Amino acid sequence: MLGIEVAEDGLVELVVDGAISREDFDKVVSTLEGAFAKHGKVNVVEVVRKFGAIAPQLWWRDLTWSFSHLGRFGRCAMVTDSGWIGPVARVMAAMLPIELKTFGADQLDAARAWARGGG
Repeated sequence: MLGIEVAEDGLVELVVDGAISREDFDKVVSTLEGAFAKHGKVNVVEVVRKFGAIAPQLWWRDLTWSFSHLGRFGRCAMVTDSGWIGPVARVMAAMLPIELKTFGADQLDAARAWARGGG
């Protein structure tokens, strides 16, 4: 399951909790396109509760779509207690032209504040 919400100030919150379907992916892309149209650049909080299966073709679509839109993202806060997602995100942050910071699952409010431009 992949959920998405956009706050009035343009903060995008994604929640990953299990397998990701094509419908989930398409909904996220559509919602992000709308957020870009309304707010220009957006900041993101991505909460990863459980990372499940994702079809290989969706991996490719996600990578190509994400890389073609990198300039539309400001700050990205990754919220997870996963043992491997945090370290991978930190390595990616060093290679991408976005600000990315990881937070533990108990730090969701701090992640939101940081993504909005604070702390």
